[in-house]
Amino acid sequence: MAAEASTLTAAVAPADPSFPPFPLLEENGGHYEQKQEQQEEQEVPHAGEIELPVVDLEAPGDALAAACRWLGVFRLANHGVPAELSARLFALARDLLGRTPFQEKQARPGYFWGTPALALRVKDVNWVEGFHVALGQQRPVDDAVDPRFSEFRDVAAEYGEHMARVARKLFDAMAAALGLDADQTATYIAEGAGTLRVYRYPPCPDSDHHLGMEPHTDSSVLSIINQDLVGGLQVVHDGAWRDVAPAPAGGGDGDTLLLVNLGDMAQAISGDAYHSVRHRVAASRDRERVSLCYFAFPQDDAVLTCSGSRYRPFSYAQFREQVQADIKAFGSKVGLQRFLRH
Repeated sequence: MAAEASTLTAAVAPADPSFPPFPLLEENGGHYEQKQEQQEEQEVPHAGEIELPVVDLEAPGDALAAACRWLGVFRLANHGVPAELSARLFALARDLLGRTPFQEKQARPGYFWGTPALALRVKDVNWVEGFHVALGQQRPVDDAVDPRFSEFRDVAAEYGEHMARVARKLFDAMAAALGLDADQTATYIAEGAGTLRVYRYPPCPDSDHHLGMEPHTDSSVLSIINQDLVGGLQVVHDGAWRDVAPAPAGGGDGDTLLLVNLGDMAQAISGDAYHSVRHRVAASRDRERVSLCYFAFPQDDAVLTCSGSRYRPFSYAQFREQVQADIKAFGSKVGLQRFLRH
């Protein structure tokens, strides 16, 4: 879909000053030069909705390991993230991204559109915009022009503290199931230095030929997602794209269930016992979609290894540098294949 003709002009929504000037591509007459694997991926059929398992964070038990081994995507209950905090961050995101002129958003630290890869050139251009918030770092002063941005940063920081707690508790349970030692448990996830990305997928007038996000796996250990009720997330299962329904209530005290998907680092430290699921986001013709995504990574210098693994030991810093080099060279991520033993 996303790699088909991209002929819309930059004036897709001239009456809406907040709208990014989609699409980005000018080269090759507005078309992509596809790699063979990208062309093959477009032929993967769509097979309706998939039912995900639910893991209770207060009592993960065998359900956690089973969910990680089955697909690597599950819903998380009893996470303790205040519903009013999530609602406040959603509201600020919709206001800042959907009602702020594009030029003003573009001047803000961490804003991206077309791809969350920020300064990197990518082969696939996505129908998405958002803010990248590096948690645990000194935040920029951005309330001189619009105090909403300062409020957004404050609320994002508070939300990130809850996500760090959830990530640590969840990973500790995973580490116990995998038999990791104390050093591995401590260094394979740096929850206090996680990344929060607030995504907005604007309505796309040509949704048949564009994607909100191209197919990919995450480079994280854990990705913890708070979705709205629009839907659009899809995962590959049994050779077909399957829809992930919007999260139902049931997260504890009436909160919405969070969604967790494992990233490449979880697959590496488990020796492929756990799965980093390939996923994408479909574009919607007439509805915006907003999601809050927290990514937890290992410490940069932690050496990831697993007895009997087909991957050679590597640090997350090495993995990240290789991903950046591949995106610059080829326009897309290669991922764990770069670290196979020879």
